Amino acid sequence: MMNNKTRMAEKILEKISEKISSCGNQYIEFLSQLVQTDTQVIGHGVDGGKEQAGQEIVKARLSRLGLSIDEFPVEDDKIRKYPGANLGHNNEGRNNIVGVMKGIGGGRSLILNGHIDTMPFGDRQAWSKDPFSGMIEGDKLYGLGSTDMKASLSAMIMALEVIKSCDIKLKGDLILQSVVDEEGGGNGTLACVERGYKADAAIVGEPTHLNIQPAHMGFMFHEIKVSGLSIHSSQLWNGVNAIDKAMKIYKSLQELEHYWLMTERHPLLPPPTINLGVIEGGIAGSVVPGSCTMKTCLHYHPKSGQSFEETRNIVNEQVQRAIMNTAQADPWLAEHPPEITVYQEGFPFETDVNHPVVEEMSNIIHSLFNKEAIIEGMPAGCDARLLSQFGSTPTIIVGCGDAKQAHTVDEYVSVSEYLKCIEVYANFIVSWCGIDSQ
Repeated sequence: MMNNKTRMAEKILEKISEKISSCGNQYIEFLSQLVQTDTQVIGHGVDGGKEQAGQEIVKARLSRLGLSIDEFPVEDDKIRKYPGANLGHNNEGRNNIVGVMKGIGGGRSLILNGHIDTMPFGDRQAWSKDPFSGMIEGDKLYGLGSTDMKASLSAMIMALEVIKSCDIKLKGDLILQSVVDEEGGGNGTLACVERGYKADAAIVGEPTHLNIQPAHMGFMFHEIKVSGLSIHSSQLWNGVNAIDKAMKIYKSLQELEHYWLMTERHPLLPPPTINLGVIEGGIAGSVVPGSCTMKTCLHYHPKSGQSFEETRNIVNEQVQRAIMNTAQADPWLAEHPPEITVYQEGFPFETDVNHPVVEEMSNIIHSLFNKEAIIEGMPAGCDARLLSQFGSTPTIIVGCGDAKQAHTVDEYVSVSEYLKCIEVYANFIVSWCGIDSQ
């Protein structure tokens, strides 16, 4: 026999579904508007970003919904105390927008976190469509940032609109964070943490195809500078080729990666990797190169029983040791050791798969789509680590879109999946925050 409380909950979920069906075109138009707005970061945020135009759209919509608005910049002096803060970025005209929907009391609080910034579109000629078109063909909405991650951010805002338009009164507080500079390493979310925002749970809307990701890899970028001895190539035996020496060091990193592949396992995440992404050296074919610079990015696992900072330090020590062992075995490198710098990084994160936020989201997805939720890890990193590690907020990553579309030419997101994402978020908000039963 169905009790009154269960019957009322079912009616509310039906109302949510009907609202999304009837207002879907409006929700799609809002996403198109965000995609049509240029919010590119410049130089990974070091040289600034164009987020503010998008943030004005978000602020106006949240204000219309009656949320209290908190607008604030990233300030280096306030975030420098956090390990992994990316200092020295140009933060002028790049404000976070946080909207708060206060509950009536007695429920659990929830943060919805999404970034408004995108990477640059790159070569315009490579795009068959305008990167800022927001155009729709079939089930695909095209444009820069459509998948990463304006669709999920838009879905979060539209879920709030659904809640308000259905006159649903939440018990717990709902906090929506539209952050800047995620592509520059997460300073926007770090500024939210520093401002004191925390909750009983958080959802970060990176593209997951609506799968649940309660863990992601840590990442670390190294710059390795190798010196040689420049001379005319006709006398190369009197010089030292810095590129040759750099390749010895790269081989040591490949061996470390192979060791990790053989020894490191995680139930949700792929093996650790080291990618050589940039190599620069030499000035001409007729000159023995006197210097060579390599830039690498590695991804590593969270470790049970270790703090994320401890894990990070162990990984960095392994990298340093691999490089210096190779250097010590080479007479030139022993006398002229390479310079190694970590220039950007982020800790891994992990929320227990048995935590209520994972279980409740699994139940929501099962009830909506009549299939078991897929629980997996994110092979990259995102702002979830900051909410979890520094904000003490149990966090999961759930969003619409295919991560393979992120940072690609002719990026697009599935319109139907975007609308499903709105329903997932709205249903989870009702379940997690609780509702007034009167």
